[in-house]
Amino acid sequence: MSSANVLFFFVMAFGPIVSLSSSNWFLVWAGIEISFLGLVPLLFLGSKYMSLNKEAGLKYFCIQALGSALLFMSGVVMYFDVMDSLAFNVLFLFSLSIKLGLFPGHFWVPSIVAGLEWVPCVLMLTWQKIPPFALTVSLVSSSNYLLQELVLLLGGMSALVGGLIGNNQTSLRPMIGASSVAHTGWASVGAVCGSLWLYFGLYCLVLLSTASFLWEGNHLLSSMSILSLSGLPPFVMFSGKWMIIKSSLCCAISMKFLILPVLGTFLSLIFYLKFLYSFYLNSEKGSFKSSLSLILPMAFLNLGGVGYILFL
Repeated sequence: MSSANVLFFFVMAFGPIVSLSSSNWFLVWAGIEISFLGLVPLLFLGSKYMSLNKEAGLKYFCIQALGSALLFMSGVVMYFDVMDSLAFNVLFLFSLSIKLGLFPGHFWVPSIVAGLEWVPCVLMLTWQKIPPFALTVSLVSSSNYLLQELVLLLGGMSALVGGLIGNNQTSLRPMIGASSVAHTGWASVGAVCGSLWLYFGLYCLVLLSTASFLWEGNHLLSSMSILSLSGLPPFVMFSGKWMIIKSSLCCAISMKFLILPVLGTFLSLIFYLKFLYSFYLNSEKGSFKSSLSLILPMAFLNLGGVGYILFL
């Protein structure tokens, strides 16, 4: 990595820290933009898909610039008490959905992820989402119940739409993008009910391990990581979804808001199993013995999710 990329990486890492540590709305927005501008040059890492990298980078810049403009306009109206209107709250939530890749602002995620290398892909789907999620929690905690129901509905629709999009994909990277849309929906439900950061942390951990195994070309461990993303027990993402469901029931959230996320999980399981079989059947015969030292920690990580549920 060149010295310029190291500088851009630190700029990108510095943005969410500024946002989370600020009490002023303008500094929160500025931190999001610092992180965004630091990530854009990193999207061009790698030369294998250079033409696709350029297209994905341009798409990401244009779409996120639109989201930033809507976020700034609605945030100024809300946080500086210019006008107390539900319409600006909804506009603020829509701008956050563009930033997060949440329904109805999910349309950019699969196409942009399809043109990226694994390092910028993981950065875009994990680190970049921390400040928008924090703003979502702040918005939900200070708003009326109607807006909370809207976030729950959008989260459920995002999980469902992510499952539908993923079943239409035959390439790995767009599938990871569709998976991110579905997991963002679950995390949005957690933003209302609790357990958001636990779920998002587990998702970042599993996505990082999946991307690292895919980058190394280890098909056996890649297949295990892809199945772990599905949230199927006893894998670790199941504990995250279980905690969100448990928090929803403790908060007396209506069961109708949990139907869409659960249905989306069943739809997502179809394409996870499809890619699991593809990678598992392409793995070499001796790969199990050569990967045994990595399989055991991976199995411990996944089974740790069940242990967390049993002993909590």
